[in-house]
Amino acid sequence: MKPAIRVLALLSFAGSLVAATAVAAGDPTSPTPAPSAGTAAPSDPCGSIISIVTRPTVTTSVCTVRTGHVLIENGYTNTTTTGPGGGVTAAYPQSLIRVGTSDPHLEFSVTPPSFNRSSAGGAIATGYSDINVGAKYEIGYGRTASWGANAYVTIPTGARAFTAGAAQYTGNLNWSDAMGPVFSLSGTFGFNALNGFNSAGTVQPYFAFIPSVVLSAGLPGPSSMYAEYAYFSQAGPNLGSKSLIDFGYSRDLGRNLQLDIEYGFSPAPINGQKSSYTGAGLSLMF
Repeated sequence: MKPAIRVLALLSFAGSLVAATAVAAGDPTSPTPAPSAGTAAPSDPCGSIISIVTRPTVTTSVCTVRTGHVLIENGYTNTTTTGPGGGVTAAYPQSLIRVGTSDPHLEFSVTPPSFNRSSAGGAIATGYSDINVGAKYEIGYGRTASWGANAYVTIPTGARAFTAGAAQYTGNLNWSDAMGPVFSLSGTFGFNALNGFNSAGTVQPYFAFIPSVVLSAGLPGPSSMYAEYAYFSQAGPNLGSKSLIDFGYSRDLGRNLQLDIEYGFSPAPINGQKSSYTGAGLSLMF
């Protein structure tokens, strides 16, 4: 793999680690000003980093990175697949770089390649994943609800073991509703024109509708816990549907730094295989 791709994959994560101490040292106690009781118009729910970070769920957050800010989300995932041809796959740094624009409701993003190491089928494979670029827009919000959309294109730049083999296109409709002072419900309707290698080793296109819903509980810290269900109408070329259930915990360390941990699994086998994963992440806002 070319050195330039390795640099691109690790640059955002390395920058986060270098700057994390300085950011975390900022004042964590200054609250976001609350709207006055007499304000007629609802306030924008996209203020704190915990409302803006979109990892590690399948569901995409409604909120965008605000004008003059850059958010770098990073993570590590270890996936275990059991059954015929199973193995363990590690992926990192899973960076997502999100950039605010002059319109506070619009952002652009780029996902650099992540490094992967897999032992699937008893053979060790290493390499980088594909790159994608995208945009997100917060369409509107009310007193408890907000809604938006995002889209991205995946460019097939990765190693054969970790690439889709052709360009992929995704469009999402995102929503969220605060059900009270503690709980909120959010979700995404995902429309995906995907590609993958079939059993003959050739690239085959397929479509997947991926709806998801996540229940979150806001906790002191500020922090949150969540439980999510996602459905994939097609798991791959010539494969059936699958479901994913995942749980996680996120905690803000100051205004601009967030940590997360998560666990997820697919309850039903696909081609005789079942999978589960554990992960952790660090997100940093500049």
